[in-house]
Amino acid sequence: MARDSRLMGGDPVVDLELVEAMVAELEDYIIKNDVYRTLIVRTSQGDENIRMTGGDLLARLHRLQGERDALTPAQQARLDAAQKAAETTIYSLRTRFHQRLQREMKARLDSLRWFLDDCRSDLQRCRTEFPFEMRNRQRIEEILKELGQNVPSELTDLLRQIDKRIKEVANEQGFTWDERLEKVYPRDTYWYLYVRP
Repeated sequence: MARDSRLMGGDPVVDLELVEAMVAELEDYIIKNDVYRTLIVRTSQGDENIRMTGGDLLARLHRLQGERDALTPAQQARLDAAQKAAETTIYSLRTRFHQRLQREMKARLDSLRWFLDDCRSDLQRCRTEFPFEMRNRQRIEEILKELGQNVPSELTDLLRQIDKRIKEVANEQGFTWDERLEKVYPRDTYWYLYVRP
């Protein structure tokens, strides 16, 4: 029997370098109108081409804070500086940032809906790609934390429908991402990382 696919966690040091680059672009990202912004970031392991979004930045910050113990004290200080800079920029442009996050949430929900539609026709592919697709749901979780009560009802309704469909197609399993990250994503909040078709 084939081993299930897993989403492997990135190197925390590289993630920190990516976060620092994203934070440096954050104000410009918020002021412009695109949900996705392409960045080429020079890291200690080579250049990385990433698609920056507000949700992705929030997700990376959450993961890095959960993996602080993998960073040196100097790297932890850099993480704290990046977190503070991101919070300051977001606070100063909160309305625009929240509007951008709402658009991103809709795009990620649509992507999940299309994935779940495809699951009906190809269960093996669905099972293989499921851990990777749940990145969209995890980024939505971080978006929800930032938006708080500022989530339009149509997005709340769509999220409820998507979550229901995830539960219909998937069964409880162990943690489906890199085991190293399990402590960062507890089952009660990130339940969709503990299920698989």
